[in-house]
Amino acid sequence: MNNEETIDHLSGLISISKDGERGYHEAAEIVRNSQMSSIFNEYGKQRAHFARDLQTEVERLGGNPPDHGSVSAVLHRGWMDLKSVLSGGDAGAIIAACETADDAAVAAFERVVNTDISGHSRSLVEKQWQKLQEAHQHMLRLKAEVASGAEFPVNE
Repeated sequence: MNNEETIDHLSGLISISKDGERGYHEAAEIVRNSQMSSIFNEYGKQRAHFARDLQTEVERLGGNPPDHGSVSAVLHRGWMDLKSVLSGGDAGAIIAACETADDAAVAAFERVVNTDISGHSRSLVEKQWQKLQEAHQHMLRLKAEVASGAEFPVNE
């Protein structure tokens, strides 16, 4: 894979990471449970770190990295706002929305890992993909807890 193709792939992952950063920070703001807010903020910081590392790699390869997310993420955050309003800031509904977004992010990183990307770029993407999978599994566990009746108390 040439540098231009690698830059294109990494740029897509930057947008996805920026989407995740904003989505998780928004989830932290609208959820009405301090424990969940803290978890969402941590994942938002993680995604910001991913984006910065990917931007640095694109620059190293001679590219101009994007500094924004995608349009579809704006739509997803709007949907999450609506779901939050309808659910009263219910942690379960917000966890489900975050899990859906994480599922898409994991798939996008996996697609890049399955290309012939190489060197430092490959190692960076693989490391981030692993962390995304761990976060996704965490969201799935939280979602299952909610489905089995666990409650996340609303903070007033």
